[in-house]
Amino acid sequence: MRPAHQLPAPAGFECRTASALIVAGVVGVAVVVLVIGVAIGSVVGGRGEGSAPAPAPEPATYSVRAITDACDLVDLEPLTGWASAPLLDPAHEEDPGSGDVGSLLCNVHYTSSPGDEFPMNTAGMRVRAEVVDGSAAREYDRCKRTTADLADNGSAVTSGEFGGTGTRGYWQFEADDFGGIVDARYSVCVWDGSAAVQVQIDLSREKAAPAVRRDELDPVARSQARKVLDALRQNR
Repeated sequence: MRPAHQLPAPAGFECRTASALIVAGVVGVAVVVLVIGVAIGSVVGGRGEGSAPAPAPEPATYSVRAITDACDLVDLEPLTGWASAPLLDPAHEEDPGSGDVGSLLCNVHYTSSPGDEFPMNTAGMRVRAEVVDGSAAREYDRCKRTTADLADNGSAVTSGEFGGTGTRGYWQFEADDFGGIVDARYSVCVWDGSAAVQVQIDLSREKAAPAVRRDELDPVARSQARKVLDALRQNR
């Protein structure tokens, strides 16, 4: 017989007590896991803070030493979209200096075939590259100035700078409409380290021919400048 001072537990008390113990045990385990996780994270984080920083990439180095034909660096395919037939064979010049320095030049001219819809359309591209001893910033500035100085009086000229190719890039678009033929010239100058590249596209088209916009010429010129820089780069 139960002593008088021990009252019977309310119904369900044993179940609630067991549940509470289980919950408390789970919470305790979670706290222990959390504490361990924080401790491990602190150790790992501390090791990360003491690790050496990633080395900075080497600056690009350039050379004209291996180039024997500058026109090998020029993509002729875009020109065929504006004029279908080569007017003359591509003309190239190489002027190697001492060691890696020197200059390259390629001139390409296309005209339209007699049976084309617009036989007076012509297209040309001039690509020049210079590798100097030291920084080619001066050559880049000269390229910008020369491009601006060559703009014809009365032409509509727009220009600006761009990034993403080399250290710095400059573009200029010149268009005129003086008669039955519409002329356009698009130039880019790019400088990176010891190398400077100029790409100049010249188009002449009959007025009835589809107009060629600046945003069509820009990717062609920039792609050509990148191709030349990639060909001259030594540490890839």
